[in-house]
Amino acid sequence: MHTTLEHQLKRLMLFRVVMITTLLLVAIYVESVSETLLAVNPLYFLIAATYALTLAYVVGLRVLPRLEVLIYVQVILDLLVITGLVYLTGGAGTRLGFMLLYPISVLSGSVMLTRGRGLILAAMATVLYATMIWGVRSGRLAQPLLSDIPDLPVRHLYYSVFVTGVACGTVSLIGSYLAENLRSVGQKLEEAAEQVADLRELNLVVVNSIHSGLLTTDLAGRILHVNEFGQSILGRSDGDVRGQLVREVFESVLLEPSSLRARAAHRGLARLDLVYRHPDGATRDLGVSVSPLATAEPDHRGYLLIFQDLTDIRRLERDGRLREKLAAVGEMAAHLAHEIRNPLGSISGSAQVLMSEANMSAEQERLLGIITRESKRLSDTLNQFLYQARPVLNRSPVDLGRLIAEAITLLRNGPEVGPDHAVDFEADEGPHVCMADPDQILQVFWNLTRNALEAMPSGGRLSVRLATHAEEVVLSFRDQGRGMGREEQRRVFEPFQSGSPMGTGIGLAIVYRIVREHSGDITVRSTPARGTEVEVRLPLVAVPAPA
Repeated sequence: MHTTLEHQLKRLMLFRVVMITTLLLVAIYVESVSETLLAVNPLYFLIAATYALTLAYVVGLRVLPRLEVLIYVQVILDLLVITGLVYLTGGAGTRLGFMLLYPISVLSGSVMLTRGRGLILAAMATVLYATMIWGVRSGRLAQPLLSDIPDLPVRHLYYSVFVTGVACGTVSLIGSYLAENLRSVGQKLEEAAEQVADLRELNLVVVNSIHSGLLTTDLAGRILHVNEFGQSILGRSDGDVRGQLVREVFESVLLEPSSLRARAAHRGLARLDLVYRHPDGATRDLGVSVSPLATAEPDHRGYLLIFQDLTDIRRLERDGRLREKLAAVGEMAAHLAHEIRNPLGSISGSAQVLMSEANMSAEQERLLGIITRESKRLSDTLNQFLYQARPVLNRSPVDLGRLIAEAITLLRNGPEVGPDHAVDFEADEGPHVCMADPDQILQVFWNLTRNALEAMPSGGRLSVRLATHAEEVVLSFRDQGRGMGREEQRRVFEPFQSGSPMGTGIGLAIVYRIVREHSGDITVRSTPARGTEVEVRLPLVAVPAPA
């Protein structure tokens, strides 16, 4: 309300300046062309006083705490100026002159005040006009040159005062009524605008609070809006993707405009899974649901896509299936131990007895050697199966820094490292202590390093790094080998998935089981023809600093 009154007062002051400037120009013109008017100069005093009062109003607008007081002051002083103009120019008779300014001034004040206060201004205007007429008629005021008041009948003067009072009162009531209606309508509009703004803000908060990506498109499949959570999943801002085809953003032909129409029309086709390539280079599994976007305007119809990042869920599902397979392998290993180990020992022992015979031909000795060697290889395979089913034992605080450093020394001097291979080892200051079985941690190390070296038959660099991150010990292996595709990465820890012609395919399955039973995690990142990085994370044991 205070701001509205302030704007109205400023407009009133501007209107007053325009009117008084027009009067000044008229007065100058009349004085320059008229030879009979001798007293135009008093107008200049009124005009100058009006300019001075306007400046005072500007100061009062900044100083006075209550604007209603300034409204009264301005209108009353305006009525005094108008009375002075009417006094100088006449107007009680047929020449109305400046008398029309009375209702205008009252109207300007009434629209800013309540109805009763507007009538007060109308009464004051009538009293000032009547007082001026009485003063001239009684001789208390000098008779101006243009005044016709002394020559008019008293009845005519009463009628003039009556008409002025009725006019001022009428415009006061009309102005107050219209002003109150306008204020009421304006208040309702403000309340409606606030409600719309609140609803819009609430809608935006709800949309941005949904823990799912929400994307809207037009009928051509061009993106209109993406909520904040969707932007975090896509790794792109709303401004970057707005206006682009949803098929190009997700890089999937499953989101062509024709496909969107079909999926929005049939509930059975609304759900789909796709692989999204994040700007950081990683790939993510997304679940997308398509539904029609119905609006009141047919031209604004389109599609609503709700999508979630299912990468972790899919990984957990694969981990669950892998655990089931590993459990089956463990059960199978126990049966193999019972069914194979005893006959295998008998075969190996019998072969060794036959090889000790004196009358043994070279061919027989070669065949017995093959039996003995293959028996040993089968025994090693069986031991790996048994290792798969063996529980974690002998856990104790282990310093992985020292353990891995010793293993690196053995690896560099072992037969697995060829002349074209290079093995680098890097470790931060640590500490690298975790609760583990050292033999099984070494089994993880040897399986991963041998796989990495086998992936580089023509040579390359194997980088092993040990670091502490947050509350974990991170052991990573990076090679420059053949790498793996996306599907091969998904199945890398499943039993019997070997990329080596000489492998059994259970080495990485053993690694996975050991890491998980140590409450750790293992991840694989690989690019075909560019190498593989395997990262093992184990819980860190807090070690107090030395005193």
